[in-house]
Amino acid sequence: MMRSFRGTVNRVELIGRLGADPEVRQVGNGVTVCRFNLATNRPAGIDEQGKRLSETEWTTVEAWERLAEVCGNYLQKGRRVMVMGSLRTDNWQDKESGQPRSRTYVRAEEVIFLDGGNGRQDNEQEDE
Repeated sequence: MMRSFRGTVNRVELIGRLGADPEVRQVGNGVTVCRFNLATNRPAGIDEQGKRLSETEWTTVEAWERLAEVCGNYLQKGRRVMVMGSLRTDNWQDKESGQPRSRTYVRAEEVIFLDGGNGRQDNEQEDE
């Protein structure tokens, strides 16, 4: 059954693995932001032997406020997560060249941790 929408939809759902530990920082007004890159695979055809090929797609994800704090505390490189959110695009002018720049990323509204085990905080406590 096909549904029609009167408006538009900006909804993203991804399941993938972190390519590196997340970066957490405070912005000017003291709000926490966590940024990480998520690797997902997509079909890329079939090779000569009939084996399916895939390509890795890297997507930047940003989480804000409390969600950013939780992601920063418990996520690390290699962890598998499901991210639900929306696409955002930032536009600015490069200070050096004056050229217009942009970046598109996923603004996370929900992050579900799919791997069991300890988070980064637990691992740090074990090292003590």
